[in-house]
Amino acid sequence: MISMISDLARFAIGSCLLCLVSTVACAQGGYGIDDYGYPIEDPVAATVVGTPEHLKYDLGKDRPRFRLLKLRLRPEGEIPDYFWYHDQFKYLLFYQKNPAPLVFVLAGTGGNYTGRRMLSLMRAFYNEGFHVVGLPNPTFMNFVINASSSGVPGLPEVDSRDLYDTLKRAWSEQLEERVEVTDFYFTGYSLGGTLSGWIAKLDAEERFFDFRKVLLINPSVNLFNSVTILDGYLDNNLRGPDQEGFEAFWNRTMRAMARTARAEGVDLGEDFLYDTYLLQNPDERSLELLIGTAFRISAQSLMVTADVMSESGFIIPTSLRGAQNASVDEYFIVSARTSFLEYFDGLLLPHYQKLEPGFTREKAIAAAGLGPIADFLMTADHVAVVHNADDIILADGELDWLTDVFGDRAKIWPRGGHLGNMEYRENIEWILQRFTQ
Repeated sequence: MISMISDLARFAIGSCLLCLVSTVACAQGGYGIDDYGYPIEDPVAATVVGTPEHLKYDLGKDRPRFRLLKLRLRPEGEIPDYFWYHDQFKYLLFYQKNPAPLVFVLAGTGGNYTGRRMLSLMRAFYNEGFHVVGLPNPTFMNFVINASSSGVPGLPEVDSRDLYDTLKRAWSEQLEERVEVTDFYFTGYSLGGTLSGWIAKLDAEERFFDFRKVLLINPSVNLFNSVTILDGYLDNNLRGPDQEGFEAFWNRTMRAMARTARAEGVDLGEDFLYDTYLLQNPDERSLELLIGTAFRISAQSLMVTADVMSESGFIIPTSLRGAQNASVDEYFIVSARTSFLEYFDGLLLPHYQKLEPGFTREKAIAAAGLGPIADFLMTADHVAVVHNADDIILADGELDWLTDVFGDRAKIWPRGGHLGNMEYRENIEWILQRFTQ
C-alpha cells in the first residue's frame, strides 16, 4: 500500500508501501518464474528499489495536457484552522483534445497524484489515448480533511462511499464540462486497489459511471493483516538488547534524511527516503527498517489528521482545541511512536463503536478488506486483479483466496515485491491491454 508524498514537513508519505512479500509465496508454483523478465528476486529489495531504468515502460517525452483541479466539498469555516492550507479537495486531470475514454487512478495508502509510480501509470494511460484523473487515497491528509464523512479512515465500505460520492460531484461540477468521455474505467494500487473493488460494487449498484472495466493492482486482501506485517518491519527490528532503540533509530534516520537533502538536493518526494538508505548499501534488516519507517511516517499524517477531524484527543490533547496559535507540528513527533495497530484500536475502533454498539474488534478486522464483497467480485466479469506472488502484505492463504475469487481474471506475476515491478514494461503493457481489449 504505499507511495510517498511530497509534503514531508507534514510527514505524509504515501502509497508505495502497503504491501511487501513473503519468500514462502515465492515458492508457490505455476506462475512462470523462469519466463518473467523482472530481475530482482528478493521481494524486500524489489519493493524498495523498484524497476531498473532500462526495463521501465517507455513513456516518451511528450508532456500531457493537465489541470490541477480544486473542489470545495465542505462549507467555509468547517475545516479546522490547523489545516487552512487544505481548504479544498485536490485532484489531477490529464486530458485529450478529442472524445476519449476516462480512467480514474487511485493512489495507495497516504498517497496522492504526485508519486512517481502514480504519475507513470497516469502517463501510460494518457499516451494510450485516455483522459486520466489522478485521485488521492482516502487516507491522504487532503482527502480526510475535505471528503471523509467519518474523519477516521480505515473501513473500506465507508471510505469507498466517501470517494464515490466525491467522484460524482467532481464529474457533475467540473469534469463533465471539461472533457468529452466515451467510457469510464477505474483502477488503483495497494490500498487503492482494495478500494477499487468496493468502488466497483458501488458503481454496479448505482450505475452512475457504469465502469466498463475495473482493475485492482496489488491490493491488500485484509488491511489488518497488511498493517500488522508493515508495523512489524519497524518494531520487530528495534527490539532486543543488541538492537538500537526507537528514539535513537528515528533521530538517526531524520539526520540522514537531512544530510541527503543538503548534499544531493533531492526533492522531498517518493524517491527521497529510498535514496537516503540506498547510498548506504543497506543489508536486509536495514531495508526492512526503511519500509517500516516509511509506513510509520505515512501513518503519522493519517493519525494526526484523523485525530483533529474527529476531535478524539488520541494524539493531540483536547485542551488545545481552539487554542490561539496552537500547532500540531510537535504532535507529529509524538505520533512517530504510535503504530497503525494502535490507531486501529485506539481511534478507529472506538469511533465506530460509538456509532454502532456491539461493533467488535473482530467485526472491524473482518470488514477491513475484500472479504465482505467476495460474492460480488466472484461474479463481476468486468473486475480483475493483478498481483505478485511474493507481495508480503499477503498473509498465508490470501494469494490463493484471490485466485479462487477472481479465477482467470487474476494475473499473478511471480516476483516484484510490493509494486516494485509496477513500472516494468511487461506489467504496464498487460494493464493497458486489459483496458483496451
